[in-house]
This record gives sequence, structure tokens and C-alpha cells, in this order.
Amino acid sequence: MVTAFRPRRASRLVSALAAGLLAVGLGACADQPVEAPDPIAEPTTTPEPEPTTEPEPEPEPEPELVFTMPSDCTEILPAARVASLEVQNLQLLGGPGSIYGDEFFFDETPEQLVGGISCVWGQEGVDLSTILLSVAPLNAATRAQTIDDLIAQGYIAYDRDDSSLAYGLIGDAGGPPAIYNLITNDAWFSMLNSLGGQAGFDESILLTEELRGVAYGALE
Repeated sequence: MVTAFRPRRASRLVSALAAGLLAVGLGACADQPVEAPDPIAEPTTTPEPEPTTEPEPEPEPEPELVFTMPSDCTEILPAARVASLEVQNLQLLGGPGSIYGDEFFFDETPEQLVGGISCVWGQEGVDLSTILLSVAPLNAATRAQTIDDLIAQGYIAYDRDDSSLAYGLIGDAGGPPAIYNLITNDAWFSMLNSLGGQAGFDESILLTEELRGVAYGALE
């Protein structure tokens, strides 16, 4: 005799089967290994290179300047200065290479007495137009004597930025001339400007520096 199928028993069977399958599924999942997540890479920073400082080049030593005694008055000043004097109608009247040569002088100048030359530019017959420029070589003995003489004559010492020495007198416009003497280790440069006063003295300093520049090869 066939037993009739009862729906309630079927429902219980399905539930039991589903529960069994769920258990089997969970057991299978539990048996599978869980992969660890990939590690997160830490950001890397590249260290900045330290700045390198180039060593400063040492300054090259200045070339040693050598004094050369000019042979005549045409060589003692830069060409530009000679042209400037000519524009002022000043002629080279006295000294070697001039119109009248050394005969222009009644007596030798102190610079001539130690082996130097003296040169006069001016307008003939105009006394206040003349300038007297001199260059002379010095040794230890004549240098010391020249300095003593200048001090004894009342010349005022002026400060210099180098090892040279300077002695001068400002004079007065229309009166005593402006005079400037520059003494280096081996030479004596001087200018007597008939135009006394500060303007004449400043011009004497300028031209004396030019005498020095030419004699030591720094100016042409």
C-alpha cells in the first residue's frame, strides 16, 4: 500500500538538507587559506644633494712695476696729457728734447743734481703759465737725503694709500707756486705749478701721478 506524500515531512527534509549544505560550505571556506594583503609601500624621499661651494680663486699677484728713467722730456707724460697741454698753447720750452734744452735753466734743479731731468711747459713771456716737471732716479742714500731736504725746507707731508711718500706746498693763486713731490723706493717725481692755490696744487698731484705712471710703465 502506497503511503501518501506528506508535505510537512518534505519541508523538514529540505530544511535539513539546506542546513547540511550550509555547514559543508562553511567548512570548505574555513579550510581555504586567507591571503594577506599586499604591504603598502612607504613613500621614499630622495635626499637633496648638499650644495657644493667652489673655492674662490686666489687673486693673481699684480705684476711688479719697474722704474725706467725717461731719456728726455718728450717721454715723461702720457700722449693724451701732452696733447692737452698743446691745446692750452703750452710749449715744451726747457729740458732735454725741448726748444731750448737744458740751457733754459740758469742753475741745475735738485732733481738734475741727482741724475734726473727737469722739463718746462709754458707760454713764452707769460710767467704764470709755466709748469716745471721733474723725474729722477733714487738709491737708498739719495732717497734719504732728498726726504731730509724736503722736510728741512718746510714741505708738508701728505698721506698716501701706498708705500710712497708725498711732500708739498699749496701756495697761493697769483703768489707762491703749488709744489708737489712724490717719493717712491727708487724714484722722485715733482711738479712746480706757477698757478698756486688749491686748483694748482690738485693739478700738480694729478700730473705727478702721470709722471709716475709713465716711468713705471702703467701709462703710455
